[in-house]
Amino acid sequence: MIGKKRRKKIKVPKRERRSWPIIQSLSSFLRRVNWVRVLQLSGIVLLLGLIFAFTYSTVKSMERRQMEKWKETVFPTLRVEIYNASGYTGLAKKLTWYLRDNGVDVVYYGNASDKLDRTVIVDRVDSSMKYARIMQKFLGGGVVKYEPDADRLTTITILIGKDFYDILPEIRNYRKVF
Repeated sequence: MIGKKRRKKIKVPKRERRSWPIIQSLSSFLRRVNWVRVLQLSGIVLLLGLIFAFTYSTVKSMERRQMEKWKETVFPTLRVEIYNASGYTGLAKKLTWYLRDNGVDVVYYGNASDKLDRTVIVDRVDSSMKYARIMQKFLGGGVVKYEPDADRLTTITILIGKDFYDILPEIRNYRKVF
């Protein structure tokens, strides 16, 4: 290597990359995250979600089966009278046909003399209010009371209040040829 000169390497300073401080802190955070732990926690959350969904669908299925059982056994034995105390026209008639389509014997429907804010389901036969509570679950709400009346030939009296569209919203669009 005679005659060749050695070249000196000149160090050129590297340009510093300018980045936003938030990007630097995010990058630093992502390097420090324990990704195994994150995946474990995600799996636990997913598993809990699946357990909740399964439990919810099982409970709903059991409620539907119970309702079908009531429609076959309890509803045909009920004798119901309905009074419209809501002020909405035709609501007692709609509820009458709705209940009849579900196997309930509605013996009378009409208007009440007073207006009520809340729907009341009165059990006339059973002091445990078993039948009124079944009707309450079927309709989706209402206040349950026990008022025996030997002169009436009904099992339940339903006094429809102004809250009835909130309790049973599908009755609003219930269509039946009268």
